[in-house]
Amino acid sequence: GGMKSPRRMADELRTGFIMADRFRPKAGGPGEIKIIADSRHAAVDGVIIVDDMFDTCGSLAAVCEALQAFAPQAKLFAVATHGYLSGDAHVQVKKLVETCGLEWLAVTNSIDQNGALRRLSSVGLRDRLKVIDVSKLLAGAIVRIHLGESVNLSHFRGLCPSSEDLVLAEAALVPQQQYTHIMGLHEATPRAVMWD
Repeated sequence: GGMKSPRRMADELRTGFIMADRFRPKAGGPGEIKIIADSRHAAVDGVIIVDDMFDTCGSLAAVCEALQAFAPQAKLFAVATHGYLSGDAHVQVKKLVETCGLEWLAVTNSIDQNGALRRLSSVGLRDRLKVIDVSKLLAGAIVRIHLGESVNLSHFRGLCPSSEDLVLAEAALVPQQQYTHIMGLHEATPRAVMWD
């Protein structure tokens, strides 16, 4: 199920497709990464690794090492929706840059990246983390859900940070009092609200 989107992306970009499959030869044993590719390793000069999140970067390291063995000349780029980058992830990223040809990672700002940027800076890799701003996209989705509108419209799915979102712009014109009086708040005296 998780391969449909990356495969579609590869088709749209008119490029090859490589899948890293983790399997366990023995039940409970250590997992191994098997590379399945639609092109020969000599033809691979760059790989975009797509994942849902980067946490400690252990899985990313395993995939990068397997790709390095498969196509040692390939430059690696890693993309994920959520970048937790917890623990010693910055040390793991440094190792991948030095040994596997990892050029950069890209994550969204669905999670604050200031701590990750500080830790990567401490090992000289601040420029290796690219942060994609999705705040406007998330705000647009929240407003649409609140208004009972669909978030599955082709126009909404095609929004980018520089696009004008008419629904979001219109929502900004709604007086704040319309929402605050419903919750029992007053604009001048904000306080916590307990929901039943």
